[in-house]
Amino acid sequence: MKRRFWVISLSIFMVFGCQPQHDPINVVGNSWLGYQPFYAQHKLNPEQQPQGIHITMLVSDISVVRMLTNQAASVAMLSLDNAISLNSRTNLDLCIALAMSSSDGADAVLAAPNFLPELSKDGPIRVGMEDSALARYVVSRWIEEKSIDETRLQRHILLPTGHISALKNNDVDVIATYAPFTQILAEQGAEVIFSSQEIPDEIIDTVVVRQDAWRLHKERLLSFITHSWDTALREAQTPDSDVFKAMMKLSGLSATELRTTMAQLKFYDSQTSREFLATRYTEVSNIVSSHLAEAGLFSTPRSLPVCEGVLE
Repeated sequence: MKRRFWVISLSIFMVFGCQPQHDPINVVGNSWLGYQPFYAQHKLNPEQQPQGIHITMLVSDISVVRMLTNQAASVAMLSLDNAISLNSRTNLDLCIALAMSSSDGADAVLAAPNFLPELSKDGPIRVGMEDSALARYVVSRWIEEKSIDETRLQRHILLPTGHISALKNNDVDVIATYAPFTQILAEQGAEVIFSSQEIPDEIIDTVVVRQDAWRLHKERLLSFITHSWDTALREAQTPDSDVFKAMMKLSGLSATELRTTMAQLKFYDSQTSREFLATRYTEVSNIVSSHLAEAGLFSTPRSLPVCEGVLE
């Protein structure tokens, strides 16, 4: 009887004890539309992602950075400028695993209609913006392209969820923001005075990973940025799919509004991402790093390399 017990115990150990254990991988990002295919997929079809992947949509980039720096997350969806700035200012030692999309009008500076005549004058401009490298980058490129004296700017730091009410309540004169807030503000009468269409391929959305986590979870993360992303993106670009409908709810946009806003993004599948990272990434990252350094976000840029094995 005792021998039988040990045989049964050994069998149970072999069946259950030898199963591969998957350490959790925490992925974070803000509410940006370009990240929402992953959010919707994670909610509706978690089986389409590698085991142990946990994705959380946070309120702002400030929260994303906090999760990365306190090691509560090892993977983040960030714009390239935010990723370069963070990597240059910290010892997180990040690498870029995926180029998700390029902004083609989805990031913009909008003005209250009654303030438009004031733009050409010399008075102060109250600028509402998130406290992020991306917002600072967009504002710096706006004043550069439109020849606006920087000393006129009075920056008001706001969470993205407060952008609409701030302009509506006349708390600010212009807002630097992104979709879906750009779409909502435009529908309420705000005027687009600058957008990422004027700086093509400078605002790139990425998946970045702490390199120690990449080495530890490389196979699962490779699957995440290829099979999982390609599946999520394909469904997000299919009207009436469950993922598309979930994105409507996440963004608060109608089907027509969502299609219009998504058209302001050039999405990259995993193959297009690899092509971009292999051919144009170095040039684009150098341009972005130069502007960020000039804006005073850091003194010396630190290289943000492509994660090992992504280009193979």
